[in-house]
Amino acid sequence: MKKITTLGLIFFRFLILIAISGISMVATANPLHLEQGWDDKTRQQMYYTSFGSRFIPYDWFLVLEQAGSAELLRSPEHMIALGFVPGEVSELNPDGLPVGLVRDGDKKQGDYIGLTCTACHTGQVSIQGKTIHIDGGQALIDFSRFEYSVLDSLKVTIADVEKFSRFSRGVIEKNPVLTTDILKQQMTKRIAGLEQRFAANATDVPYGKGRLDAFGQIFNAIAVEALQLPENARAPDAPASYPVLWDASHLDVVQWNASAPNQEPGPLFQNAITVLAVYGTVSVPKNKLTYHSSIRISNLGDLQSGFYKLTAPKWPSEYAGQLDAGKIARGKSLYEQHCVQCHTYVDSTDAKRKLRAVLTPLAEVGTDPLIIDNFENRRVKTGVLEGDHLLLVTGEKFSAEAKPIDLVTHTAAGALVNQPWQSLKAIINEHESRYPKPEKSDNRVYKARPINGVWASAPYLHNGSVPTIYDLLLPAAQRPVTFYVGNIELDVTKVGHLATETPSTTLFDTRLRGNSNVGHEYGTQLNDEQRWDLVEYIKSL
Repeated sequence: MKKITTLGLIFFRFLILIAISGISMVATANPLHLEQGWDDKTRQQMYYTSFGSRFIPYDWFLVLEQAGSAELLRSPEHMIALGFVPGEVSELNPDGLPVGLVRDGDKKQGDYIGLTCTACHTGQVSIQGKTIHIDGGQALIDFSRFEYSVLDSLKVTIADVEKFSRFSRGVIEKNPVLTTDILKQQMTKRIAGLEQRFAANATDVPYGKGRLDAFGQIFNAIAVEALQLPENARAPDAPASYPVLWDASHLDVVQWNASAPNQEPGPLFQNAITVLAVYGTVSVPKNKLTYHSSIRISNLGDLQSGFYKLTAPKWPSEYAGQLDAGKIARGKSLYEQHCVQCHTYVDSTDAKRKLRAVLTPLAEVGTDPLIIDNFENRRVKTGVLEGDHLLLVTGEKFSAEAKPIDLVTHTAAGALVNQPWQSLKAIINEHESRYPKPEKSDNRVYKARPINGVWASAPYLHNGSVPTIYDLLLPAAQRPVTFYVGNIELDVTKVGHLATETPSTTLFDTRLRGNSNVGHEYGTQLNDEQRWDLVEYIKSL
């Protein structure tokens, strides 16, 4: 009898332990993966291959505490609250970091924590308690909040005797040549660098979860940081959703404003530019044709090849419910009347598929113009690059001012030529047949891509201003003015994430600059029954 009572007490305590640690257990539970063309080995490589991003030293990140507590900044609960997708301990991820946070090694400068493609391009949805990772999907990370949480933690740590003692002990244990004085000097320098970067990227428009003004931040990274011209700072105030990457490698053109050709060496250029946007480093001295950088060019070729294999996720009927065949048939007819002219069909079974994006003039689609306005209209000083050729040895020469994108293109070219063999191998590695870039008579266009798998890429429009597919089929005046972003629970009816407030969601206000939800008034004259038929068909794509 006593033995039974003892076992019962142990079991009771076990239940209490589960209840107390429930959040942590959910955070580390094995996620589900849909069939998207990747095996587990490929997925791990894509999740944890560095492309040269260097945020702060790796050993700092492992032991850095949150500003307001002794809890680690990288704790699963905190990273999930920031919108990161939880990762699992593996050979490529020995410290169990979130998806897309990776170690970048440097023999001279030591290891750094940085981001790779999958940090911003891995989504997740929750359906009735099941969490599904969406490879190549739209992440819902709060990038700015992540950046500032690291900066705040560093500032509090260096000022707090007890925090610094714990921090320095953890760092010096792995780096015995360090002293506390040297560590403080390093921290002070990095804090100053981050503060300068954040000041250059200051904006009145909150990004919130799932958005970043990548153009604005890369322009500042080159025009301000690399050229050391603080007066070149421009507010990155046109945040856009992280685009999905399935089929992107097969398109003729990429970027929301269709500004980047996808024939080689276009993809390598784009990926190199992405590195510089997220804490890659580059030196741009005067009178040099090539520029030293942290870009892992060989890895870029591997990453691009991996994404070329990726396919869109199919609607998970076993979790989200079976689709209605009658609605799908009626919805397909409506899709061909109102949608297919821009959002073409994709044969995902064709591994070598070549896709064309439809370029829709801004004046026609009518969505928020700020990304295009900033890209086309901004000018900055060229500094040490004045008089240099746009493409190093060819093209027009820079005058005293230029478009930021031209400075970025020049710098990326210099970084790639600095590693010629790696660049050549990457181009060969990722080379695939694609359609040439379309002729454009108007630069003020937005790219309409195929929308297969769109059920897993909410919120919608380029700036993430519409929470569900159903809302997008309403006239703009009837769409939600405000909603919350960051709840990963799938709205299986309207198709999107639930837009309700939870402790870690961020408010989206369509009345703010760059956040307009107007335009894209296609199919908005349908009656409600027709809308639901069209939504059902879109689920099936």
